[in-house]
Amino acid sequence: MKESRLKLIRRSYRHWWQVPRYLADRPQHRQVTFLELFYDLVYVVIIAELTHSVASHIDGRHLAQFAFLFFIVWWAWLNGTSYHEVHGNDDIRTRIFTFLQMFTVAAMAVFAHDAFGETAVGFAISYAAFQLILAYLWWRTGVYDEQHRPLSGPYTAAFLLNTVLFFASAFVSPTARLVMWIIGVLIALLLPFLTFSRGANNPEVQAQIDLSLAPTDSIVERFGLFTIIVLGEVIVGVVQGVAGLPVLTLEIGIIAGAGMLVAVGLWWLYFDFVSHRHPSYRAVMVWLYAHLPLTAGIALSGAAVLNAIEHAGEPLPPPARWLLVGSVALALFGIALLIRTLRDAEADPGSYRSGMVAMLIVGIAVLALGFSTVQPIVLLGSLALLLLVPIFFGFVSWIQADSPSAHSTAD
Repeated sequence: MKESRLKLIRRSYRHWWQVPRYLADRPQHRQVTFLELFYDLVYVVIIAELTHSVASHIDGRHLAQFAFLFFIVWWAWLNGTSYHEVHGNDDIRTRIFTFLQMFTVAAMAVFAHDAFGETAVGFAISYAAFQLILAYLWWRTGVYDEQHRPLSGPYTAAFLLNTVLFFASAFVSPTARLVMWIIGVLIALLLPFLTFSRGANNPEVQAQIDLSLAPTDSIVERFGLFTIIVLGEVIVGVVQGVAGLPVLTLEIGIIAGAGMLVAVGLWWLYFDFVSHRHPSYRAVMVWLYAHLPLTAGIALSGAAVLNAIEHAGEPLPPPARWLLVGSVALALFGIALLIRTLRDAEADPGSYRSGMVAMLIVGIAVLALGFSTVQPIVLLGSLALLLLVPIFFGFVSWIQADSPSAHSTAD
């Protein structure tokens, strides 16, 4: 009787505290869970902190710092998301380690506003804690899934090295700290390429790489959801800009409306051309990394719109003007690059190629507006009108994809 009870306890424990999912058991079709949505939301705060810092200080140094920190944040989200996608389960273990990651990201957000200054130590330790959690998770994955060790091993080592670098950077001079952070970022950039190169002469390792890189419905959806989160920063910029003014006028209202239209236009382009479409296998890495300039451009456009509203009735200062046109152009170029990676674009290149070319041309035209000295109402209005050009091609693509003939072909 006692032995059967112990077996029942063990069976119940293993049900609620499972080993990491084996890579070979990764489902190709599943819904994004509420836990994943909750995890994504914590990144809203830290991205808002980064964009607020840029909005307050538009210069080369702060833009470089934003780019550096945004990559760290984006890389943290990508790795947390990828681990859950490949090895996560619906159990208590997955929830606890997801919540632990969220606590460290929230801590990073607390110190992100001056991560290169007074709050650098707090940011470094918070990010080191995040990396330590991922190192443990990948190590445990290799313990249980022997076939996956050729991939989980290098990831474990890289995350541990980053943990040491960022933790140790809290106790050195600012110059040495920056060098250590740069080394950590370079490790993060090179890690996938160095790891996946191991499959060149090893069919078993290559099989693991193929499984890990296979783009599933859920990972495509996660990138779309993250893009929506970042688009929300543009709306935040509009609201903060309007709420911070002592007097509201019709001109301010029009500028705010045009800023909203820029967000709507970027949403329209991404979700008509890119969202819920799978990249081809040979372009998966490009597809992943192309989301970095896209989301960075969208986040910066939120800071730029806030500045445009604050300068209503007068020409935008050159830094604010170039931030606005540069961020929108960067987002357009990112979407164009993403289109180039899609399977649908390879199978039916007509409308996709037209949309991509339109986005590139409009992106160049948007950058040309940086040489103008027009007031914010004209500049934002011009941006909203220019976005209508690629939106037209996106609308055509949407109609074609939703046509009865397209559905019959798919059936």
